[in-house]
Amino acid sequence: MTQLIVTLASFGLIPLLIKKNFKLSHSILAVILSISIFSGLGFYRLGETALGVVLDQYSRDTILTVAMIGILGNLLKKYGILQRIVDSLLGLITSKKLIMMIIPSMIGIMAVPGGAVLSAPFINNIGEELDIIPARRAAINLIYRHIAMFMFPFVSVLMFVKAAIPVLNIYKVIAFGLPFVAGTVIIGYMLFMRGKGNGEKRERDVTFKKILELVVITSPIYMSVVINVITGLPFFLSMAGSVVIVYFLSDKKDFLYRAINSINYNTIILVIAILILKDIILQMEDMLELINNLLMRSQGDIRIMLIFTLVSFFFGYITGYPTSALAVTLPLLSMMELGNNALHIYTFFLLAVSFVGYFYSPLHLCQALTLTEMKVTTGELYKEYGPYFALQILLVFATTLTLMAIFA
Repeated sequence: MTQLIVTLASFGLIPLLIKKNFKLSHSILAVILSISIFSGLGFYRLGETALGVVLDQYSRDTILTVAMIGILGNLLKKYGILQRIVDSLLGLITSKKLIMMIIPSMIGIMAVPGGAVLSAPFINNIGEELDIIPARRAAINLIYRHIAMFMFPFVSVLMFVKAAIPVLNIYKVIAFGLPFVAGTVIIGYMLFMRGKGNGEKRERDVTFKKILELVVITSPIYMSVVINVITGLPFFLSMAGSVVIVYFLSDKKDFLYRAINSINYNTIILVIAILILKDIILQMEDMLELINNLLMRSQGDIRIMLIFTLVSFFFGYITGYPTSALAVTLPLLSMMELGNNALHIYTFFLLAVSFVGYFYSPLHLCQALTLTEMKVTTGELYKEYGPYFALQILLVFATTLTLMAIFA
């Protein structure tokens, strides 16, 4: 019980430190120190754990992939390739509502600092044309911006999932999440865009040349997945191929300098901290046994899912980062005796409920940037979110229970 109290109290430091203008990475490091000191693990175990993260292959691959994502995303932004992708989409698609869904989704694929600001102006302008109120425009930008979290294996949260439970097939986790993604797209459309017309019609310029141009300029985004599937190379090496493509698509001016300066060290520190936190949690035997006993006494999928939901939502909400919640829940999942399909389905479930906590957190950076751009208050946004939140939670449970009934 002591370890559980220490963990909860330590995580409670995060919103306090964030208010004091600490970076999230530094706040997570403070949590690690607090847990190590007050749970009895000590500095020696902490040092061993940190060294173990550095030496572990899956952890190293995750750290290097996150670094490559940062480089690729910033290069796409700095050389105007993201803008070219948006311009190309605007020329090929006449449905403004479809564009409102696609643009945030495309930009959300890359971990681009300030990426919400890139998509928000387009959503704001189109939303105004369609007479969609600002709070709903903000909701649309945020909902569709985060779809990539469940779709692309090189996003940091899915890389962390793989590092935490190496036996997982990450493509299988993605496949089990597809019904949830589809439901999210539909619910977002029905609540925030249905019945708004399509504004003034535009001329569509659909030619083979334009389609080919879109295929070429989006190639840095999808080519790393293609390389990984064909060759089996680690993602950080596969993403090097995407960086090379950006070189040929750019004006090549100061490319190496820009690539080096695109490394987001704060994000790398954050990922390292969370990987260490995950391994620290694994060593807290008393807390894990306590929660595991609670899970084992919970007969049936619903009760287990409810416990996981409370834990995941709490840690995702107070940190504003989904991986923080997964650092706590994935070790618990790895202790459960589950079949292969059930393990993958529950992994999707933990990913989804952790995401929900993070998505609505006031510490969620994308939300803060979008609200600033749209000139909307947090209260106005949450008022719009009410029905969506309820349907989203229902969708997570319905998807998981259906998958368990069919595949587990």
